[in-house]
Amino acid sequence: MKYNIGDTVTKKNIKYVIKYLFHTDNITHQAIIIHQLNKLINDSDILLSLRNYIFKNSNKIKQYPNSLDTCGTGGDGLKTLNISTTVAILLSSVGIPIAKHGNRAASSLSGSSDIISELKIPNEKNSKKIIKRISNDKFVYLNAPFFYPNLSRVGEVRKKIGIKTIFNYMGPTLNPLGAKFQILGTIDKGSAEIMSKILSKIKNKKFTIFFSEDGLDEISIFAPTNFYFKKGKSITKRKISHMAYKKYLTSKLNFKDIKGGLPSYNANRLIELFQGKKDSYRDITIINSIYAMQTIKPDYQFDKCFEILNNSLDNSIAFNHLNKIKK
Repeated sequence: MKYNIGDTVTKKNIKYVIKYLFHTDNITHQAIIIHQLNKLINDSDILLSLRNYIFKNSNKIKQYPNSLDTCGTGGDGLKTLNISTTVAILLSSVGIPIAKHGNRAASSLSGSSDIISELKIPNEKNSKKIIKRISNDKFVYLNAPFFYPNLSRVGEVRKKIGIKTIFNYMGPTLNPLGAKFQILGTIDKGSAEIMSKILSKIKNKKFTIFFSEDGLDEISIFAPTNFYFKKGKSITKRKISHMAYKKYLTSKLNFKDIKGGLPSYNANRLIELFQGKKDSYRDITIINSIYAMQTIKPDYQFDKCFEILNNSLDNSIAFNHLNKIKK
């Protein structure tokens, strides 16, 4: 079987369609295929076929599945601080192995790669160094474009299309170390449903996916958050009110505390947090970190996680760890 441009995309010919997409230099043909794929965005088999092709044709490194990624879809447009990256570093300070996967800013002022660079944390590419990093420091940062060069083949056409496409949902599913655990923020129910369909098809994947009713792609302390939990074979959906976190807050709620800026500003705010500053940035970081910790350690109760994370921030454990992983 082969694919000719304009043919209907089906489950039978999808692998030929994907191969054509990544090998043709004809941008018009690529746009036609992406348009066809967008119509099938709710088909989990199509989504998984695209994801698996990209993963198979990546720059391979040794896998470290007993790790957690905090990479989300991004795109909430609220220009907040780098909360998922802050969560990742905080978790690693208490011994959770983090394979943080990300990219430079798309819709925000500072993406994961931007703040990692500003903090002078190494962006590792060598497989041995990556494994050494996560084994010894419990944290490694993985810059997506290096590991998935195939995605650059559709970069130009995606810019020309100018709207969200099926590729917006691929990044968070492609952890280079094969992290088995993931906490993943999205902007709305539709995005959460799509991510849930893809991740649930990946063998042994355990995840917490969420979207907040205030538009944040984080677990919000300002509004209710809708969750998709997969810790066993089934997915549990649940809405949790922000009021449930009231007793864990260290300061008066202030949305301005989580507003971000350029990478230098966001990096300085992260350092302040790790030096003990208490505001809504700290509170939202801890709440998100608790859910992440429970994803990889489901037997840990909420209060126990809070105590561990609070202790790391209050006693300079997180701050000293941050300085350590810069080396």
